[in-house]
Amino acid sequence: MKDEKEKKAKKAKRSKYPDWYIGPPKPMKTKTFEFHKPTPKFWVGFGFTLAILGFITYIVIRLVMVAQAVQPPLEYYEYNEEQQPETYILENNNIKFELDSRTTQFTVTQKKNGHVWYSNPPAVQSDKIALPSEKNNMRSPLLVKYSTQNGTDEVYDIFSNSVERKFYTVSKNGQEIRVDYTIGQMDREYIFPLILYQSDLEKWEEGLSKTDTRALERSYHKYTMSSLKGDERDAMIAKYPKIEEEPLYLVFETLQNHIKEQMEVLFAKQGFTYEDYLENKELYKETNIKEVPAFSLSVIYKLDDKGFSVEIPFDEISYRLKYPLTQVSVLPYFGAGSNTDTGFILVPDGGGSLINFNNGKTRQNTYYADCYGWDYAMDRKAIVTETRATYPVFGIANGDSGFISIINSGAEYAGVTAEIAGKLGSYNYARFDYKMLHSEEFDVSARTTSKQYIYENALPKGEVIKQSFVFVEAPSYVDMAKEYRNYLFAGAKKTQNKDIPLAVELIGAVEKKQQVLGMPKTKPYALTTYKEAADIIEQIDEMKLNNVSYKLSGFINEGIRSTMLNKVRFIKSLGGKGGFKKLVKSTEDSSAKLYLDGSVQTQYRTGLFKGFFKYRDAARFVSDELCKLSEYSTIWYGKDDGRDNYYLLRQALRDKCADVLTKSASKLGLDGISYSDNGKTLSSDFNEKHVTTRASARQAQQDKMKDANDKGLGVMVNAGNDYTLNYVDFITNMELHGNDYAIVDKNVPFYQIALHGYKNYAGSPINLGYEKDQLILESAETGAGLYYSFMQASPKKLQDTNYTEYYSSCFDSWKDELEDSYNRYNKELAAVANCLIVDHEYVSEQVTKTTFDNGYVVYVNFGYSDFWTSTRQHIPERDYRVFAVED
Repeated sequence: MKDEKEKKAKKAKRSKYPDWYIGPPKPMKTKTFEFHKPTPKFWVGFGFTLAILGFITYIVIRLVMVAQAVQPPLEYYEYNEEQQPETYILENNNIKFELDSRTTQFTVTQKKNGHVWYSNPPAVQSDKIALPSEKNNMRSPLLVKYSTQNGTDEVYDIFSNSVERKFYTVSKNGQEIRVDYTIGQMDREYIFPLILYQSDLEKWEEGLSKTDTRALERSYHKYTMSSLKGDERDAMIAKYPKIEEEPLYLVFETLQNHIKEQMEVLFAKQGFTYEDYLENKELYKETNIKEVPAFSLSVIYKLDDKGFSVEIPFDEISYRLKYPLTQVSVLPYFGAGSNTDTGFILVPDGGGSLINFNNGKTRQNTYYADCYGWDYAMDRKAIVTETRATYPVFGIANGDSGFISIINSGAEYAGVTAEIAGKLGSYNYARFDYKMLHSEEFDVSARTTSKQYIYENALPKGEVIKQSFVFVEAPSYVDMAKEYRNYLFAGAKKTQNKDIPLAVELIGAVEKKQQVLGMPKTKPYALTTYKEAADIIEQIDEMKLNNVSYKLSGFINEGIRSTMLNKVRFIKSLGGKGGFKKLVKSTEDSSAKLYLDGSVQTQYRTGLFKGFFKYRDAARFVSDELCKLSEYSTIWYGKDDGRDNYYLLRQALRDKCADVLTKSASKLGLDGISYSDNGKTLSSDFNEKHVTTRASARQAQQDKMKDANDKGLGVMVNAGNDYTLNYVDFITNMELHGNDYAIVDKNVPFYQIALHGYKNYAGSPINLGYEKDQLILESAETGAGLYYSFMQASPKKLQDTNYTEYYSSCFDSWKDELEDSYNRYNKELAAVANCLIVDHEYVSEQVTKTTFDNGYVVYVNFGYSDFWTSTRQHIPERDYRVFAVED
């Protein structure tokens, strides 16, 4: 059986193809293309893809875009002694100004008392303390500071870097004297080409006479390919590849100066500009020219009735891009007192502070404060003390006379420096330092520890530093304050107060993490509902407190730290829009004035539906990074990562938010608006697309306050920067006493002497202060109003929030104290509520006496022992007394 099967298998026909062969390929079936109408799903996906690509493109452009800074043309000034008089004089009935053209130093003589003020100390050479570099500073009417990309700062004094080198000119035009400086340790730079090719030479020679043409060609060494051999030829080709196409002309390195001057004039006639020179210099590869720090600027002096002013136009300042100009100090030693003089320096710390000449505090830090506080468009790693000057003024009293210096323009960039004798030299001085080009540090990579800095592309266009000096006939800070009052309020109307003004802040809501469906979520947390606020106002009204202004803080946009005010959003947990309207209506028959408080410069708690897109809406640092700001720890002073960050808005949005606040307050029938930031905080925006300088930000704040006034609204601000005074009717949180720096000897009410009778102001909330009695004493000394901060909630509700500063704000705990303290304060000081302060003095180390123009005097005893006046009036410890007319 088996054999038969094997035989049959052998008889089977074999295939001619291998076993794995499956046959010839079959022809492919083709399908005709058919167009289908895009579905909605397709369009959604397509639009989403375009949006993502657009966003990525935008971010990439923002990251890689670096603006090309244009180097300002550097002006070269040269002093010609033969063509200029030795002395330039400005003179009027009160002042004689004499400038020595050989040094650019000057004197100012007060004709009434004969006192002579010196721009620079006259006996610098005999200073036994100062180093040579500091002596040069003392001889300089200006100091300039510059930096590099590595952040290395250097100071150039005018004396050794300009005057001694004869790099300046002096001129007089009518009633002003102008000094133009070129500053730096450089040789004179002449503006004509250093390198020319044959085609360039022919272009610049067009129209020249044969004499000028020969003079031009004699100034250059001609190189051709045939004149070069070997290594020299290779080197020239490497540096100047175009030499293979046409002859090259290089300026002779030994060219004499008079020939350079001739070439400069010749090429200037042909239209050769400083920009052409900069481009040409980039092509010049020889090593005989070294670029060093160099600057040019102009100073203009003018007289007025009581003093003089100094101006420095930004448009006439130039510098080299490799060495950005970061600071200018104006008249740093004007009026400086020697170690044998008697006098003091007035600095704008708090209401005002005095630093006595030669007080011996040589181990203490130099006094410094930023005018209008920190610019929040500049990052900082830590904060130890927030230095700020609400008003840009300092003063010096020396011997039998004194002066104040006021910044009329440019205060937004300034800081105040004051120093005593015995540290750097034998002189006591004060000055304004102006920040010029702002910078920001950034890390190049994690592989290097070296720092790199990026700077602004240019100085603000059209702006000017203007600083005036106003002389007084006696060494008195009161007389200085009166002059400042005349400067601020000449022709203005006084207030119409019959009672001492009282400000009450009502705290609506704060943000707090709360459980929502078992999940933590940051939401507004009610501390005072709209109905409870109406009840508090009613209770205060029943106390017969008639001159009360209410600041409604945290009543909109999620609370104290609000979301962007592009729209007023009433808080549901406080009662919603209807509840707020009932609050307003309930106060119609009372004397209460309601001010809706809002923040217009910042955005907290960003979210998808809050109308804020950080890449579009946030301001930017100089580095082009977003202005993402932090809270700072009071323990280690650094950024507190446990607190929410927030963003500084660009200026257009700040303006929009201010408009929304004004429009809403007007529509709701409120008495005014309150800014928690404008009037105190002043910040730039360095976004290259829409740069906002600090000066333009100040102007924008003023415009929005004026707009509110035009709509019949009052304006309330914090701190009270002096540029707001024409528009505000109440200033809260004014610093009545300063920071008590160790170098300071006394606190004085300089700012309050200037303001009292024209503006309502108050210090910190009495119930939240470091010491209630101290705040009331400071208020009595300065004639200030009183300020309280209240909420209806129990302090326990502030647990697990970042608002522990409000622990002492419960109204029920304070209402009796409010009534008693205000009634006593108002009863005694109401008589001077609308009066001017005419005198202030320390009658002892701890007792002050303030005199008003109606004869009333206020004694304040800050000490812990009783005091009797010369007329045997008793002033108890830690108390104040008011007397109608002192015997």
